[in-house]
Amino acid sequence: MTLNQLVCRAASAYPEAFVLRFWDPLREEPKSDLHAGDTLAEFVALELYESFEPEASDDDQLATAVKVMQSAADDLQAVAHALGNISRERMAA
Repeated sequence: MTLNQLVCRAASAYPEAFVLRFWDPLREEPKSDLHAGDTLAEFVALELYESFEPEASDDDQLATAVKVMQSAADDLQAVAHALGNISRERMAA
């Protein structure tokens, strides 16, 4: 599996494949798009790039990509939960 294949698969699940706005398929590396405005899509491209091991098997590459994305999702969920608790904490005070 190539890095381009992995990024394209991730982009296919992201709204409007926006991850590809932050991907250079010729260089197989992330690129900046200051006007895109979707830093989460940029994050996905960067994390896949930084965690990719070209010598790893397809299964290992996929396992690593899933682990990295799940870890990020867990972090986002924790932040959302903490922010959601603010109003409950105010009501209890």
